[in-house]
Amino acid sequence: MCRFQHVPVEGDEKFCIERVSQFIKNPMCLQKAGAVFIGYYQNNPPGLYFSVPVFTSLLWALLKANMLSDVLSVLGVSLAYKIVPDHEFLLALFKVVREKGLMGFIHELMQLTLKMANEGLVLSLDWLECVKNSPELQHLLRPNSPTSVSANHDAPFPECLKLAHSIVEIELCTKQEDWRWMGKVFTYICQSSTHPNNVEQICGRIAIALLSESKGKLSLPFAAFAETVCQSEGKEPMIKSFLGRIGVSLMLRYHKTHQWAKGQRVVEVLCLSKISFSTLKGLFGNEDGASRCSLVTVATELFLLSGSVEGALNTLRENQWFLSSHSWPCEPADLDNRSHVLMRLAEKTSHRDTLEVLSNLPGIKEPSDMINVSRHSPVFNSHLQVCVDRQILPVASDTVDFMFSKNLAVDQSVLHILLHKLGKQNLWLRAREVFRHSLSVGYYNGVSAPSGFMTLIVPCRLGEVELALTFEMFIAVNATAVLQLPENTTSCLSIILKRTQSGESEYLSAGSRLLSAACIPQPKLTVHYTAVNSSQEQVFTLDISSARRWLRHNHLWASEVWTH
Repeated sequence: MCRFQHVPVEGDEKFCIERVSQFIKNPMCLQKAGAVFIGYYQNNPPGLYFSVPVFTSLLWALLKANMLSDVLSVLGVSLAYKIVPDHEFLLALFKVVREKGLMGFIHELMQLTLKMANEGLVLSLDWLECVKNSPELQHLLRPNSPTSVSANHDAPFPECLKLAHSIVEIELCTKQEDWRWMGKVFTYICQSSTHPNNVEQICGRIAIALLSESKGKLSLPFAAFAETVCQSEGKEPMIKSFLGRIGVSLMLRYHKTHQWAKGQRVVEVLCLSKISFSTLKGLFGNEDGASRCSLVTVATELFLLSGSVEGALNTLRENQWFLSSHSWPCEPADLDNRSHVLMRLAEKTSHRDTLEVLSNLPGIKEPSDMINVSRHSPVFNSHLQVCVDRQILPVASDTVDFMFSKNLAVDQSVLHILLHKLGKQNLWLRAREVFRHSLSVGYYNGVSAPSGFMTLIVPCRLGEVELALTFEMFIAVNATAVLQLPENTTSCLSIILKRTQSGESEYLSAGSRLLSAACIPQPKLTVHYTAVNSSQEQVFTLDISSARRWLRHNHLWASEVWTH
């Protein structure tokens, strides 16, 4: 013991810091290190030689030596100059107090924490977790409701303690299954917090709480929660964003656990709240990789597996059937998943909706290096076959046109039957569109009727309707020559029936079809068999007067259809 204080005086800050640094290294001198620091800075402000590393080292050394009174004294001195430690030290300090049951320090420690938070110390949620259940904290917060807390904001009340109270409220709401009150707590947190990271972590707690109901229950906690949020201040951007992220996490979890109906209702709630969920990320680490394409697919599948085909379609339409973009890229696996969902959806929709679904398969509207479009041809042809078999001819025609536009191979035998049925049902506008489009993409490369060349060449495999359409085209492209010929002309238009690999009997029956096809146009055409040429192919003549009569009757539309 010594009667002298041995404390540095004003102007000895360098000496003070050097001695503190030296004493820290010797466990026997730790108490003296604290006394030197406190003795100097109680009377003198920090100056040029003040060292934050030495200050921090002193605190940690005292804490590890369980010298809590000295720690609080050092903190009390530093706070006078608005110097605070980092949140990691404070967390460690509280853990020591709790683990060793040193509850006598809680009151002073909480008061210091209040002051440090007001001086700008950012406290982590780990710290809140450590202290939230301490009696002193409960006493300070007077936990009644978010509104009662906000009423006390005129007095210094750090955000960290507001969040601590909110966490306690969330746990209480979870136990009582009071989802509407949890919605109010959430809204309060979003409005009062200035640190989005803290809000995000608390939203993760809320999402877990909303998932806490057993699978057997049919109620959806998120519905009451979201309704309360939207009734209050749910239109604020941050509130809508975090509400949407909670919804995304729930949606993904319900999908993963095969709770289709609950997942569907989450999507419905998000849509009613006018939240664009596909542009948001979930709250949990394993959800960051979910692309926008994936979120739309998951939402669609939730409806599909819940039995709501219309809901699945509407989800895709409202999201413009989104697949990928520079801002929202996706992976090959996302495209595969979308393809599988669309294929299942196509099996359950009407024929017209099925075409819409198939036309939005990956790689069709937006070419992608990850998708070989030709692999979709079989499913389109299957749909085409069904439409033709069931006489859904307008949809079948649109399917063919779409396939042509995307260079998807069309089954020529089904195309042949489609044209035959269109003609037999007097759907001539459709028949002409399909035939003309087919010609333009090379499906009837054996048909030749160049303008000014008065001979039509047709392969023998054509049916009556296809032949009738070639007659119309043949006359229309030669309209000028046909109309300029005198009425008593002996000229004629020639038709050559080309042989293919078919047998003789089939070739002869093709000649009969050609003569029958001449009776289909209105007014009828006059066609005669004349001879066999040097290639042993049948040659027919089309009477000029009947061609002229047909032109005069149909000139308003024939030129537009066949020559443009």
